[in-house]
Amino acid sequence: MSWSVQRSLVARLVSAYLVLAVLGTACVGAATWLAGRALLRDAAFTRLETASQQKETDLNQWVEERQHDLGYLARSLAADPALGRAEAHGEGIGPAAQRMLEDFKAAQPDVQEILVLAPTGGRVLASTAPRSVGTFRATYNFYIKGRTAPAVQSVYPSPELLRSVITVSAPVRDAEGRLLAVAAMHLGLEPIDQIIRSRSGLGVTGEAFLVDAANLRVASAGPPREGLRRQVHSEGVLRALSGTSGRGMYDNDVGAPVLGVYRWLPGYQMALVTEMSQAEAFAPAGLLALSIVLAGLAVTLALALAVYAMSRRLARPVLAVTGAAMRVAGGDLTASAPVQTHDELGNLAKAFNAMTADLRGLYDRLEQEGRERGAILQGSFDGIAVVAENGAMIYCNPGMERLFGCTQAETPSLAALADRIMPAREERQAFVASLQADMAQKNPPERVFSFIHPGGGRRWCRMKVSAMPGGRIVINAQDLSEIKKSEERVRHMALHDHLTGLPNRQLFADRLDQAMLRARRLGLNVGLLYIDLDRFKHLNDTYGHAHGDRVLVETALRLRACVRESDTVSRLGGDEFVIVLPDLVQLDDALPVADKVLGSLYDPQSGGGTMFLGASVGLAGYPQHGLDLDTILARADAAMYEAKRAGGNAVRVAYAPESPQA
Repeated sequence: MSWSVQRSLVARLVSAYLVLAVLGTACVGAATWLAGRALLRDAAFTRLETASQQKETDLNQWVEERQHDLGYLARSLAADPALGRAEAHGEGIGPAAQRMLEDFKAAQPDVQEILVLAPTGGRVLASTAPRSVGTFRATYNFYIKGRTAPAVQSVYPSPELLRSVITVSAPVRDAEGRLLAVAAMHLGLEPIDQIIRSRSGLGVTGEAFLVDAANLRVASAGPPREGLRRQVHSEGVLRALSGTSGRGMYDNDVGAPVLGVYRWLPGYQMALVTEMSQAEAFAPAGLLALSIVLAGLAVTLALALAVYAMSRRLARPVLAVTGAAMRVAGGDLTASAPVQTHDELGNLAKAFNAMTADLRGLYDRLEQEGRERGAILQGSFDGIAVVAENGAMIYCNPGMERLFGCTQAETPSLAALADRIMPAREERQAFVASLQADMAQKNPPERVFSFIHPGGGRRWCRMKVSAMPGGRIVINAQDLSEIKKSEERVRHMALHDHLTGLPNRQLFADRLDQAMLRARRLGLNVGLLYIDLDRFKHLNDTYGHAHGDRVLVETALRLRACVRESDTVSRLGGDEFVIVLPDLVQLDDALPVADKVLGSLYDPQSGGGTMFLGASVGLAGYPQHGLDLDTILARADAAMYEAKRAGGNAVRVAYAPESPQA
């Protein structure tokens, strides 16, 4: 056997020995690590579940205590004789009741404000914060639900207190069950912070936090982070916000692997999540496995040293290749390995030298591509993508990924991007066709379009396509969503009444024109109810403009409740309202609606007889009473005045055009 064969045999024996030894040691260490990891995982989940249950119990106990306190206040307020006449006479509660509220707030540091609200309209009759008295809370969730039963409004930013609060509310009723007021209590979040910040069962890296339905942190216990109120989108949070509870292993919102227990709290519309770093949870298993592996490697190393001492003389060619490889690893791509033999090691040196030559060419190409992509990223703050002529996605920057909510791996082509952001087939085809047309032009126009973001909601984008040398295409995209939202807000303000939120005269005219066009096409009728509140001027002059505004707001709510979704309720001005009733088979179909309106607006018991004293309603229709807006509106107005001259709280139908009284 020649010397070169002996040398190759020694190399194979040494390699085989090292491979088998390392594999055996690694298998033993891996088995130990996996077994220990499973036991530690179950123990960590148990600790986290216990901590979550305790925090949920403490949170429920705190809220129940405040609800019990509010119930006591409600019962005490019901005995206050001033409360029964507060709404009717514009008064508040009695001095004793006011002192009781202030004393209770002073005794409970977590109570930010206690309010007593009118049973209708949401006016604040009394409060521990004087600035709130006389304001309205009619649209607040705690007021709407608190009129019928005790309620809890979960964490929300209070525009009056300029901070986030939880609000509990309860109805205040007299002995006959009549609703006198709604009592509400704004609670600060400090007790929640104390409950969540308890680190019992969380270990060193454990973290517990509450997240509301908008993915915002409400409270947190764990390592300090910037921006407590930032959004959280980890897997555990998303599962809990979908209404499920459970546990699992996933990456948290900063990308760290964790063990998590998540619970959905339906009563608060929040998710309670406790997490622990997987590194901490599995550290003992890793240490045990590492100890076994180190011991095995120590034995292997001792034997390997003996083999190395005998084979070093025979390994000079290998060392030469190794030295060249180390220089290449250090950044010297000009290094080459000397070819000292003509056996396998010589072939290895030749292959190594060929590989370094390929690496030099690849490195040069990568530098060129890096300069191109750097120029693209530095040139714009918008989303930028490089696309091949066939539509394949070559590169997209982080701005493009944020805009469309998907990575380059998820959208390898423009067609794949269209599939993700445009559910409708026609939209996808039009999107791809427009981009292909732009790619064929030298200076294509900008395009503005909307799409569905994978995170939810429709967004708007402005896109420009430009050609690059080599046949590639650069796509520049800009997010227009906020601009579109601003335009929509301005459009809504221009077409709606600022007090009641109803369509104004301009939007009413457009809705009536559309209804008449549809009726003309389908052979149907359109009804128009012209409504004027009876004795409104008397109420406004007697009880003030604030009371008049309250009557108008409540009137708008009651009118909405009288009509269909397809009908339009509009305020023309003052105490005059109109209702457009499209798609009527005959005009008489509008009379039940008119009667329903009369019944809704005649309520002498509401507000002690200071709210709804009836209304005069005039009914006109298309095409019976006119073929244009002005004619129909004038005839409905005349019919309304006929009802008012008849004593009010009545409905009158307009005269037909051929009638001499029309």
